[in-house]
Amino acid sequence: MKIRRNIAAFTGITAFIFMLVFAKEFRTGFSTGLKNCAETVIPSLFPFLIAASLAGNGEFSPRISRFISPVTEFLFGLPCECLSAIILGQLGGYLSGAKTAQSLCASDRISVNQAEKLMFFCINPGIGFTVNALGSIMLSSRSSGRIIFTSICISSLICGIICRFLPCRKHTAIRKEIRYPTLPEAIVNSVSAGTISILTACAFVCLFSGITAVIDAYVTNENIKLAAICLLEITNGCVYASKEMSLPFISAICAFGGLCVHMQIFAVANNFRIRILRFYLFRVLHAALAFGVCTFILWLFPNEQQAMVNVTPEAALWSFSAPASVSMLFLSALLILDLDNIYKVWYD
Repeated sequence: MKIRRNIAAFTGITAFIFMLVFAKEFRTGFSTGLKNCAETVIPSLFPFLIAASLAGNGEFSPRISRFISPVTEFLFGLPCECLSAIILGQLGGYLSGAKTAQSLCASDRISVNQAEKLMFFCINPGIGFTVNALGSIMLSSRSSGRIIFTSICISSLICGIICRFLPCRKHTAIRKEIRYPTLPEAIVNSVSAGTISILTACAFVCLFSGITAVIDAYVTNENIKLAAICLLEITNGCVYASKEMSLPFISAICAFGGLCVHMQIFAVANNFRIRILRFYLFRVLHAALAFGVCTFILWLFPNEQQAMVNVTPEAALWSFSAPASVSMLFLSALLILDLDNIYKVWYD
């Protein structure tokens, strides 16, 4: 425990000195991170975080579970309750599957081991980010974005099938009576939880964008710079990789996720402990499989191969500014808290 306190204190002091020494570059990168949040992260992730929290507040009926359970148990060794986390993990963005798994575990609908399994393979970039931001804007080709998205989803499901053979204890906890919220209450709770999650995600993106800007300014070796940026933060990593690398390499980078995403995943999993070594083994496996699947798809459809183009003009997904977006998000959070207080008054 004392070692952890010393590491945290040393890290804080080092970060303070780092931001003082490289204040100009860090500030520029932080502003870029705010812009990325407004144009990419919030529009592509926030709706799915709300859906993830909402999915964690409900449960399939026995009639539906009878059809789903054999599929999820045969393929992934998981109960039918995990289906929402699997679907949102494939489609919704890096945090969506993890957030759903955390909600299911917190309500005692799945075990800690089952939630940990979901964390190993339900961490994908969302379809909005991959096809729209990465494909249309960065690569100037929606078909390239669809190829990357398809290869990441296929490789993720393969990782899930491999997870089936990991030792996992059955969920033997005594099922307490679960109070399912009404639909208005579930929506308010989900929007509140989604707002907190997206604010945390944006804070990480801005922080790592500042670090990325320092690396970009002072690291002269292009290969080292590209590797460091891709390992740190996926949005900036894709911007750099789209100018230099082929589709299979970009697929591998998106499948791995980057340290910024990983720290958000660890923060989401606050009610259970993820085994770090096993987590990173699956991240590397996912990246390798995504590279192989993408290469195979391009071999099957050679006409879909994306030509390398450097896109110099800056394109925006929406025509609003980053400060305005952050302000609107802050006001939305205040409105949600106010609605929650009103709701409590009504029902008390």
